[in-house]
This record gives sequence, structure tokens and C-alpha cells, in this order.
Amino acid sequence: MTPQIPEFPHVVRIEPASACNLACRHCPTGTVDMERGIMKPPVIERVMAELEQVKNHVRVVVLYHGGEPFMNKRFLTLLAAVKQMGIAHVKTVSNGMLLKDHWIDGIIDGGLDAIEFSLDGTSAAMNDFIRRKSDFETVVANIKRLIDRCIEKGAQAPTVAISQAQFIDPNAFDGQPCQPAAYIQEAFSGHYADHVTFKTTWAMQWPEMMLDRSLFGLFRDESVSDSAYCDQAINTMTITADGKVVGCCYDLTHRLILGDVMSERLPEIWQGKRAIALRESIARKRYISICQDCNTVRAPVYLVYKSKKGAIDNV
Repeated sequence: MTPQIPEFPHVVRIEPASACNLACRHCPTGTVDMERGIMKPPVIERVMAELEQVKNHVRVVVLYHGGEPFMNKRFLTLLAAVKQMGIAHVKTVSNGMLLKDHWIDGIIDGGLDAIEFSLDGTSAAMNDFIRRKSDFETVVANIKRLIDRCIEKGAQAPTVAISQAQFIDPNAFDGQPCQPAAYIQEAFSGHYADHVTFKTTWAMQWPEMMLDRSLFGLFRDESVSDSAYCDQAINTMTITADGKVVGCCYDLTHRLILGDVMSERLPEIWQGKRAIALRESIARKRYISICQDCNTVRAPVYLVYKSKKGAIDNV
């Protein structure tokens, strides 16, 4: 049986930009060639008008999906519109490279509740290799400026989290969660340690990605059974930069489009045939194509990094 479905989801993800200034080797956004851009004013207006109608159901808005939010010059406009609706918690995720002073002051003064930054691997050199076009020292300096500015302003928000993807060693894997990398903890030592939290996960195989097999192998955790429940399909709606509604936040390549906010109402999409079919397929464990490759309902598949001699220093 299909689990109890809310009238409208509690979490809405809105993608300010599907384009990204990086080209990470372990992410579909950085490896799959497809049209990407930023959310334009007509789409923003439509999304905000629709969100206004369902705001009493929504507790969290995440201004992020697959691209870099700060590539959209109207990010602060989006933030202001969502905050004015009285949404309890507004968050974004960034690679940190574009976090200049005007963004720092803008998100603090605009009331952003939380921001998460991505840094990966076991060393700065590995981070910069995996996260192509990123620079560890620049990202750390930008995050520290944000923290310092919050302290100067006496601001309690946004809270800052560092998200880390670590690459699994199949020979040493014991089913336990991975721990924060020492080089990142060291970078945020001293008084900065009181102002950041760490969110560490094993790097996973995303649904649809162009995996460089010379760099990555795969490891499936067979101890995990298939699931008939997916919180993403039941409690989250994801709206892409061009106004499409996709099946979940892992669908970075728009394989499963449930509707289009430019021509449909959000509640109609949520209660529509395609959304219902997705939820029923999961409940029956008759997974559609994108769910077949998803770590949420299937036994998770993690990335194994193959160190190439001379490719990275100090890894």
C-alpha cells in the first residue's frame, strides 16, 4: 500500500541555477552534457506565486538543486520572497567559490537560515582534483569571511555546515559512517570550530552520471535491503531552474519530469498521475528506471577512488 501522502509536501526545493561554475568529476552536473542555465524572472514570479498558495503546508525551502545558486544574480530576490512568506527554514548549498562580500552581507541581512558548503576527499589536493575548477584555499577563506561577518553583525544565522564526500575503501568498509577529513577539521580549527558543523557521507553513484572508470570503481553495500519507502517522493517537491518539477532531488539530469509549473498548479502536479505512479512504484518495489540506480531505495552503490600515480600530489 502507498504510505500516507500529505496534501502538499513539507519541503520544497527551488533551483536558482542549474548551471555550475565547477565540473566535479563525481557529480552528474559536472559530467553530463545537457542544457543548463539560471532561473529567469518569469519563472521566479510563477514559482513564487504558486508557493504563496501552498505556503501553509511548507516548513522548509531549499534554494538549491543541481547547480551553483550564486550564479543567479537574483538569488537575494528569491530569498526575500520566500522569507516574506514566513517559511520557517530557508537553506541553500554552495561550492563556495563565488561567495564574495556582497553575497555574504546579502544572505546575512536577508535572513538565510542555513548554508552548506561542499568540500570532498582526504586532502586539499584531492578536493581540487575531484572538484574541477575549485580551489580549497579560496573556499575556506570565503567561508571564514562569512563566519567573521556573522560575528561582527551579531547574527545567529546563517548556520554553516561543511558537507564532505569521502571515497570508500571496500577492503576496510565496516558499514559505519565515515568521519570528517582531518584536513578540513584543521582548516576550521580555533574559534571557527564553534561556528561550523560537519556533514560527512560516502561518495555515491548518482542516478545517471558519466563515470570515469579510470578514476572510479563501484562498491555496492549488499547488507542493505531494498526499501518500499522514499521520503523524497513523499515529503519533498523539487522545482528546476526552468520550472520543471522532477521526481526527487537526486534527479539532476531531469530524467523524470512530473510537471511544469509554468502551465500547471503545484498541487495538481503533486497529486497528478505521474507523481502517484512514482510513489506507487516505490511502495511496490517495482522501481522505475531512475529509482533502479538510487541509493535511497536500493542497496547503496558507493564510489571507489582509484589513485592514479602522479595525478594528485599528497593523496
